[in-house]
Amino acid sequence: MIISVINKKGGVGKTPISFSLAKDLGYELQSNDNSVIETIYPDKARIGRPILQDDCVYDFGGFVDSGVLDIIKASNAVIVPCSIDYNALMRTVETIEEIIAVNSNIIVVITKTEKESDFETFRDEISSFFEELYFLELRNSKIFKNSMETGKTVTQLYFETPLSKSAYRTVYQQYQSLIELFNSDK
Repeated sequence: MIISVINKKGGVGKTPISFSLAKDLGYELQSNDNSVIETIYPDKARIGRPILQDDCVYDFGGFVDSGVLDIIKASNAVIVPCSIDYNALMRTVETIEEIIAVNSNIIVVITKTEKESDFETFRDEISSFFEELYFLELRNSKIFKNSMETGKTVTQLYFETPLSKSAYRTVYQQYQSLIELFNSDK
């Protein structure tokens, strides 16, 4: 299984989503953009020019070049995170326009939502540009920041304590919907 995570817009959640998915699925993680992944996921994460390999999640920075397009083309799924601001919406549309011709198996993950209407508004807006996209929501939560600081996945943080189960319940359930898409293909 090859999973690419990309958006030309920074700050939408690419790295936390990529890291959690890779570690929870037991996959390698590669990125073409500087981040903490080599520190928090030692021996499984690598920063540099991406090399195509199976059982890998690719965290692509905000640019699309030929090497990135080759991996996107080979991917089983392409996750495009989008936060709920209009600049992110515009960059998300640009990103999808650039990749849809090489891989139409796109999952748009709308991040940092506060309420259900945030998800619906951005889903409907993106859908007005493209047909047949799959959408998931990841509510605004400190779990993603905590994940990058501790090297623990969304799943690991959720199960830490009874309090974390309560605090992270909604976002964990949403994240599990994403994980299940890939577990069903194993």
